[in-house]
Amino acid sequence: MGIYALIFLSGMFILFDSCHKKNDTPPPPVINPTVNPIPYSVLVYLVTPTDKKIDYNYYNVAKTTIQKLQDWYRTQMGNNKTFVLNPVVVDTLTGLHASGWYADNNGPEISGSIVYAYNNVKYEMKQLLGSKFDTSLYTYFVYVPASIPDETIPRGLAVEGLNNLDGLVDNSNFFIGMDAHSLAHAFGLPEPPVQTSDGIMSAAGISKYPNCVLEPVTKDSLNASPFFQVH
Repeated sequence: MGIYALIFLSGMFILFDSCHKKNDTPPPPVINPTVNPIPYSVLVYLVTPTDKKIDYNYYNVAKTTIQKLQDWYRTQMGNNKTFVLNPVVVDTLTGLHASGWYADNNGPEISGSIVYAYNNVKYEMKQLLGSKFDTSLYTYFVYVPASIPDETIPRGLAVEGLNNLDGLVDNSNFFIGMDAHSLAHAFGLPEPPVQTSDGIMSAAGISKYPNCVLEPVTKDSLNASPFFQVH
């Protein structure tokens, strides 16, 4: 009788211990902000609206994606040049507004006359960073988990929203390609006058990532950019 009770109790202990381990979740990453970023580097931010809590899945995919793009650009350039990232690859900030603000027309002084979401994010980054916001020294990539359209114009800042982040969580190459395209705009590259089937600046090429390419004229521009270095 005593033996059976011991086996029963041991089984209960093992079952309880197993359930306890199953429910354990890893702690969130420790994120120390980049105080003195490297000149001519890409600064990546996850900006969380005031009505949301930070989602560390978004933080992780933002970090993974920008590192993939660093390698992709190096491969495409063919001369070991790519953009520079900081030791803290992704910084996190709490935004100054609720989610709905980012896509709204908040007036010409904030939202401009077109690409409202893009201009809203740019306005907020200037508020958050103050005089440290400097597109002559840094290229910014800002992810905001809010419902905003894909709007990035040359130069200095790339912006992506909730739909993009969810696509990255699903490991969608299409959305990684979108980020490669947005980042190229942030480096100053415009939409091409002639669309190609596999160029990253063309709509058809985005969906082919990672098998899309930097067109020769695009590589010429990036080779002349201080943001591209042998790395």
